[in-house]
Formats: sequence, C-alpha cells, structure tokens
Amino acid sequence: MNAFKTVLTGTAAIIASAQAALALDDCLIGRWSADLNDMAEMMAQGDMPIDGGEVTGSGPVMDISADGSVQSNMDGVTISMDMGGTDASVTMAGKNEATIEADNGTFTITATIFDVVTEMNMNGQVSVVPPRPAELGPEISTGTYTCSDTDLIFMQPPQVYQMQAIPRRWTRIAS
Repeated sequence: MNAFKTVLTGTAAIIASAQAALALDDCLIGRWSADLNDMAEMMAQGDMPIDGGEVTGSGPVMDISADGSVQSNMDGVTISMDMGGTDASVTMAGKNEATIEADNGTFTITATIFDVVTEMNMNGQVSVVPPRPAELGPEISTGTYTCSDTDLIFMQPPQVYQMQAIPRRWTRIAS
C-alpha cells in the first residue's frame, strides 16, 4: 500500500508541476494589436538604411490563450520605406501559430506554423516570398516582457530589431 501511495503522490507532484509550468501571466492572455509607429521605429534600428519607414494597414493582431497558444494575423500589413534612394514596400498576408512560455518577465515564443506570404516591391520590381517552410523547423524568439491591462511590451536584444523581430509594443483590443 505504501508503494502505491508513493506512486500516486509522485504522479500528483508531476502533474502539479506540469500545470504550473503551463500557467501564463494573466496579463498576457487576450487579443493584442501591434503599434504601427513602433514597428517603423524598429525597422530603422536594424542594419538597413531606412529613411521614413511607415507601417500602414490594420497591423498585426495576436491572440494569446491561457494554454500558451499564440495565433497572429498579418493580413493587410504594409511596410513602406526609402532604403538609400530605393522606394520599397513589403505587404504581408496570412497567419502564424506559435506557443509562448513566460515566467518572471522573460518569454520564449516558438513559432511552428507559418502561413504568411510576403510581397516585396522595390522600385516597381515585385517578388513574392512564400511562407517559411516547415522543414526549417520552428523559429524561436526570446527576451523580456512587461504587461498591464492595456499594454504589452516585448524586448529583444538590439541586434534583432529588424523587420523579422516580434513587434515590441502591443495594445489590448479584447480580453
């Protein structure tokens, strides 16, 4: 009987620790809209010679669920800029899926499903970039975060502040 009780106690402890690991900060859970002005500022911090970057459209929308699943919708996002005399625009459409782990102000987002198509227009030359192939594996982003009832801010190392980085500033649009 003691062996059975030990197994049950051990199993309960494993389940409890797994549930604790899955718990997210309540302020992360909800629907968020990216700050378009901040996205343009992020682009200017990268290595690209961007002048007058502007992001238009509805902007990325991200849903974070209590189970740690993340869905982002990029439909209607257009980034326009002058890159050293070259007019460029990038239009994105589609959705991505990921998971988020967040603890004590740090986060890891692991994107696993990529369904965003990117169309690049540089001085009238258009090229289409298909979604990231699944065989490349997940894309992992890490950093720190702060959040409140209305705002969510992701911070990543400065070297990733380019167009591929997660937008930094988000505003809650639904719980």
